Amino acid sequence: MVLAYPFLALLHAIYSLVILSISFFRHLTRQTPSPLHATRRRLPQHLSIIFVSDEDFEERTNEYCITESIHRAISWCQQLGIPQLSVYDAEGIILNNAEAIREAVVPESRVKDSELDRRHIHYPPTPPLSDYSESEPLSPKGVSNTHGAFLSFCISPIQSVSRASKKPHSLTLNVLSRETSKPSIASTARAIARTEHRNYKASNVRDTFELSVNSLESCLEGKNGLSPPDLMIIHPVHPSKYHRSPIELHGYPPWQIRLTEIYCNRFRKQYEARLMWFLPLHVSSTLLSSSLTEWEFREALDQFATAQFRLGR
Repeated sequence: MVLAYPFLALLHAIYSLVILSISFFRHLTRQTPSPLHATRRRLPQHLSIIFVSDEDFEERTNEYCITESIHRAISWCQQLGIPQLSVYDAEGIILNNAEAIREAVVPESRVKDSELDRRHIHYPPTPPLSDYSESEPLSPKGVSNTHGAFLSFCISPIQSVSRASKKPHSLTLNVLSRETSKPSIASTARAIARTEHRNYKASNVRDTFELSVNSLESCLEGKNGLSPPDLMIIHPVHPSKYHRSPIELHGYPPWQIRLTEIYCNRFRKQYEARLMWFLPLHVSSTLLSSSLTEWEFREALDQFATAQFRLGR
């Protein structure tokens, strides 16, 4: 027993040294991603980004990093011709700043008033709302809405953004929230069951109804639903803390990500948090917070381009 503690301490020290060496070696040998406009084997047609805010940071720091990252992602998607971009955070920061984001990416000449221009925001129609649905609508009064609806508007090409590309590209931006996730699946299933019950009462034909996967999928991913993303980027605002935690989806709609390639950079600012624990919160949050960088964006595209997709029959 006397020698057990020194032996275990030595074993943990060796293990920590090996892990540190491996991490340092991987950091040094990381390849530089291809340039943004480099030719890649494939590009995603639908890119989704999950932003992970940090409760230890000031609210304005989280908002700034997330909104700045969205503006950058919009520009990069338009330059590469990626037609659809979905952005999500669990706390609703993006949804609360949707108007500011729209005003920043839509030319001022097209802004009619201080409210969201309803010509560029669409609330996709779905089956009728169930009387038992607990989710609250996201759209303004008088606008057709759904349980689990999401904001979606088209961003026309901007000359200053599309100058680097051969052809200007418009972009559809989807603003997702937790209501687009599991509550949407449950509400849609209840709405389908309610519709089937009304049809039964009207026809008096006793047929056993079974909700099929294809029926639910057509509502969730169809013309008026959210299409599955090809590539997903998980971006933590505080990467120094997030790299020590398992990768999570933070309530992102689970139905649409069966075949989605997921990217998360776990190397950025990996050790800086340990060196700044003594600083005030407003100082450390500014130094440790991180917006989405072009390096990460390019690295995610390279990962998607080289990924092997084996789809079963």
